Amino acid sequence: MIEVSVGKNSDSDADLVYELLADFGNTSWMKGVAKTEVDGDGVGMVRNIYTTPDASPVREKLLARDDLARKVSYTITEGNPLPIENYNASVSVTEDGSGCRIEWTGSFEAKGVDDATAKTTVEGMYGVLLDWVIEGAANG
Repeated sequence: MIEVSVGKNSDSDADLVYELLADFGNTSWMKGVAKTEVDGDGVGMVRNIYTTPDASPVREKLLARDDLARKVSYTITEGNPLPIENYNASVSVTEDGSGCRIEWTGSFEAKGVDDATAKTTVEGMYGVLLDWVIEGAANG
């Protein structure tokens, strides 16, 4: 199993950033998403993320939500566009001075590529997602 962790600091309030991430069905902060459909509510819900209206969705299932620890965990169940499988991830938000620190962590196995390539790909994706979250929180 490969493990990856990427973190970035934000000037935004930790609670504000966490609220954005904890609203699992809301992907308005993600760029390149044409639409999102949600099945269910709360832990166990699935969000179907479409990059174009007629594309096959990436299906992500909410595994856990811990409001006290400001942590959300999820898995990709179908439509994974990355060269990985058996993917589980979590994102957490902690106070850091007047802003916060956001950490995205994941574990997975490489699929069709070597471990180093899979790790680099996921690290890059986390960097982009963190930038989008920071921008989304800053724009309210």
